[in-house]
Amino acid sequence: MNPRLGTNTTFAWARPWAATIALILAFALIRGVYLAFFSPYTLIEDEAHYWEWSRRLGWSYYSKGPGVAWIIAASTQLFGLSEFAVRLPAVVSSALGSIAVAGLARAIFKDGRVGFFAVLVLNAMPAHQAVSTLMTIDGPYLACWAFGAWAAWHALTSGRALAWAAFGAAMGTGFLFKYTILVLPLGVGLFALVRSRALTNFKASGPLIALGCALLGLLPVAIWTAQNDWVTVRHLLGHVGLPGGDAPPSGGSWSYSPLWTLEFIGLQFAAGGATLVLALLAAFNVTRTHRGDGGRLPATWAPSGPAYLLCVAAPMFAMYLGVTFFTNVEANWTVAGFVTLAPLAGWAAVDAQERNDVPLRIARELSIAGVAVSITIITAGAIGARYAIPGLTRATGADELAKQTHEFGQSLVQDRPGVEPIYIAVHYGRASLMAFYLPGRPTVYASQSLMGGRRTQYDLWPQTDLTNPDTTASLVGRPAVLLGGRANLWTEAFEGVVDHGKLPAEPKADRLTFTADAFVGFPTP
Repeated sequence: MNPRLGTNTTFAWARPWAATIALILAFALIRGVYLAFFSPYTLIEDEAHYWEWSRRLGWSYYSKGPGVAWIIAASTQLFGLSEFAVRLPAVVSSALGSIAVAGLARAIFKDGRVGFFAVLVLNAMPAHQAVSTLMTIDGPYLACWAFGAWAAWHALTSGRALAWAAFGAAMGTGFLFKYTILVLPLGVGLFALVRSRALTNFKASGPLIALGCALLGLLPVAIWTAQNDWVTVRHLLGHVGLPGGDAPPSGGSWSYSPLWTLEFIGLQFAAGGATLVLALLAAFNVTRTHRGDGGRLPATWAPSGPAYLLCVAAPMFAMYLGVTFFTNVEANWTVAGFVTLAPLAGWAAVDAQERNDVPLRIARELSIAGVAVSITIITAGAIGARYAIPGLTRATGADELAKQTHEFGQSLVQDRPGVEPIYIAVHYGRASLMAFYLPGRPTVYASQSLMGGRRTQYDLWPQTDLTNPDTTASLVGRPAVLLGGRANLWTEAFEGVVDHGKLPAEPKADRLTFTADAFVGFPTP
């Protein structure tokens, strides 16, 4: 390791903040232009469902906090109702998170070049590419995680009350998007435990200040959940396959497949890409240096900085590794850990050039190439979607499916002036897509909980609750288009059910469409 890191002229152009900001703005501009003018993709189910939330703003929702609904509502109010407006907050969140990652890297390594490359490897990461263009909870959540990690570093090293308050504010804001932001203090606490001697400015009042600020975000969600029979708690338990959840494990007893754990490990490299490789190589080099095998650390470094980054990331990976003993884990669940590893990977990218370390240079070039690969994948995806390549049309056919569904609906009422058809989908995601793409954006209902599935947000809104007498009274006798399920389930609530098979635009082979003459009401659950 080169002890002169921080003074060498290699990549000197990347030292100023201006270079990093220009890189962040370039990423944001490319993504914004792509979404506004070139993206062929319709909303995915999660995006459409969060948009449904934004039409009915509240303090929280069945499965998540209110943050995603609030920012989608703000964006659509400012820019109009469109796919671009729904997704724009993802682009903004990515840019803000990149600024925080660069700030954290510069604070720890005292080198603007590390901040620049940290942003580069972060934006080249496959998982980050997805959350930067799709409006899910992950984009703003990761930005809050990055700001929280940055603020916590300053709080631990300076002891300033303002830094602790910023840490708490980032926690509270992040909780409004995704509850696993609560893992961040575990990593900060782990670092404080293993490097307590380095925290010369630590004050006991600091964590109390952070807690007070964080409660501003926690309390609204907690109060709403308590008022709604703790539905969110049960959903989270069901999400990881634990007893007491809204989707308890089948059979009622614990079972485990080693493939869950092996798949989890493989997914980390798929999601993290070269970011993970660079971070692991950097961690190895730091460890070797502390053993005395590789020289000495640069004098400009914060000595405990690499340990802080690893400690903050570790609990996230450890937690979901534990979850693999109960159920499968999706690739994006651990992405916050990669955000904190990005500064370490950024340092490795610079250090590779300083020391002419061939393995590190190869990993760095792979990381940079990740940007080009991602652009190629997006372009190929756009071409594939346009020419209906199988597997890619699932993200492009929602508007056409809505058109075909609407045509069915209009055929049901052409001889019944003044009567509007009912649209019901079994799955909440399909109901949300239809709500967005059907002409006039009517109220669409989800029957998932009435057909053996778990409850959803649709069951909590009085105007979409199919067990609410006031709601069902306005539906009785009206014809309906029914998406999904089986005929024998629909005949319990409708008269004259007809199976029309799979619509041409329906991407799932087993998802059928039905029409019905008249709604009579679902049996009492």
